[in-house]
Amino acid sequence: RGFVGDHKMIVNKGQDEKSTVIIQINGETTYDAKEALALSALGEVLTIKLVEELRENESGVYGVGANGSMGKLPYGSYNFQISFPCGPENAEKLTESALRELNKMIAEGPSQKDLDKYKEGEILDNKKDLKENKTWLSSLSSSYLNDTNPERILTYEDRVKALTVKELQDVAKKYLTKNKFIAILMPETK
Repeated sequence: RGFVGDHKMIVNKGQDEKSTVIIQINGETTYDAKEALALSALGEVLTIKLVEELRENESGVYGVGANGSMGKLPYGSYNFQISFPCGPENAEKLTESALRELNKMIAEGPSQKDLDKYKEGEILDNKKDLKENKTWLSSLSSSYLNDTNPERILTYEDRVKALTVKELQDVAKKYLTKNKFIAILMPETK
């Protein structure tokens, strides 16, 4: 059901002059719908910051993303991941930059500006998604599996609008300070 403590692994495999970095944090928890939304939002907000810092300021990463989730089945758990491909020469430096941004979220929370940017995008996406049958099917299936009220889909926008910087920082402090696994794929040594 996951690992305990912080671990780092470097694997040398493949001939391409490209690396992949994955930072994974997970563990068991009691599912909480409000925390689940905040953890998901935290991943999106951190992605905004990582794109700025890693791609625009350090110019060493091809694309970067973070995502957070919480589930009930088969047991209560949380998962948070940061991943990006980059040149092997930048892998360690960019990993440190990503961890620095993650630690800022824990220590300070996101900026209100970045949280507002996430909310604006999420609300626009939700308005579009509500026109799709697959969105309704996914929501209804999830409600059935997780034994939640299927009408929650109708209040999603209000719940997103209500998110605060403190709520995102609280889930960062609660879930992202331990059980970190860093994996770096590097090319095979000649």
